[in-house]
Amino acid sequence: MFPNLFIINSTGEVLIEKHWEGKAPRKVVETFMEQQVKKERKIDVTPVIETPKCFLVHSRRGDIVLLTAINKETAPLFVLEIHNKIMQVMYHYFGPSVSSRTVRDHFSLIYHLLDEMVDGGFPFTTDINQLQAMIQPPTIVNKMMETFANSDSVKKALPEGMLTKIPWRRTGVKYHSNEICFDLLEEINCIIERNSNLSVCEIKGSIVCTCRLSGMPDITLTVTHPSLIQDAVLHRCVRINRFRRDRVISFVPPDGRFTLLTYFLRGPAQLPIFVRPSITYTDGSGNVSISIGSKMREYKAIEDIKVVIPFPKEMLSSNLTANSGSVSTVETATGHHREVHWNLPRIPQNKSPTLEGSVLFPPGFKADYRPTLVVHFNVKMWNTSGLQVDGLNVTDVKYKPFRGVRTATRAGRFHVRC
Repeated sequence: MFPNLFIINSTGEVLIEKHWEGKAPRKVVETFMEQQVKKERKIDVTPVIETPKCFLVHSRRGDIVLLTAINKETAPLFVLEIHNKIMQVMYHYFGPSVSSRTVRDHFSLIYHLLDEMVDGGFPFTTDINQLQAMIQPPTIVNKMMETFANSDSVKKALPEGMLTKIPWRRTGVKYHSNEICFDLLEEINCIIERNSNLSVCEIKGSIVCTCRLSGMPDITLTVTHPSLIQDAVLHRCVRINRFRRDRVISFVPPDGRFTLLTYFLRGPAQLPIFVRPSITYTDGSGNVSISIGSKMREYKAIEDIKVVIPFPKEMLSSNLTANSGSVSTVETATGHHREVHWNLPRIPQNKSPTLEGSVLFPPGFKADYRPTLVVHFNVKMWNTSGLQVDGLNVTDVKYKPFRGVRTATRAGRFHVRC
């Protein structure tokens, strides 16, 4: 049961309040803000807060918070998943930067979306294509129609696709140029020890599809090494029985961009980059030497590299130079430590980038911990698991569509211990 929803801003002002079962008092918002004040950082507030009368489940996105008060045996993950789905729909309707001002500007439209997404406290219509067929996005043309033609963004009649066996795809879709593209995206989460050995490694991958096909196409996708896709989350359009039996991804796609499946791989993996740090502290100072480079046999451009080096807040100054890229010192928002950011547009082929120098502390200061580096990077046309599209077949259409496949890998939580 999803009983209620409060959308509040960073100061605790209620922007939207909606109840499906009973009516929770607004005091729950004050209770949540009191719990938030007790923490030094907002992100340290646990997603589920226990109070004497209820449990408060919240999700934070930018400067807005989605808050739900539950007092029955309701799974918190169920509530968090609905929060996440509501935010996905809002991102799709209003763009990637949804803020408290966005909520105020589109107050009535968000209310209409909530009415369709949740019915009687349970998820009802959450598919973006179905919602768009009933409630038009706030484009300039739609706003002019509402102003001058006195039309409503909410359709008066139920769309045709709502009653079909394939509710996730709109009926009567037509394109002059038919194309379908797949993006194989992977994210590396790992911890590398001081001796360069992998302590923990996990790969989160996803196949994102962008579909602009006319009619009602039926698609069959096969991949190399299908056994890698074990711990997978499938889109509702995938025929799950055939996937389990043949490891073939067969589906009728929604219109537009969507995530076809998400998979997780755990264990040793091939990393595209190496980082060799050496940070030593002496009385009142510290020596820094960090080198990075590519570990790939075939050259692929490693771009947007950023190495974050945390130092104690007592650091007075730094004298660090790099033979490639730029170096800057940043004060963290919490003030617990200071960070040195080393940014490189890409790793050059003719030299190995290095960062060297020293940092200065007050006399007699001794650091009681070794820093852990955080590394960010992007690699296009390469993935660490080796998963590739092996075959793509489009049937039930009379045209020959354009087909494209791209791969990319980026760093997620990529930590290197010194």
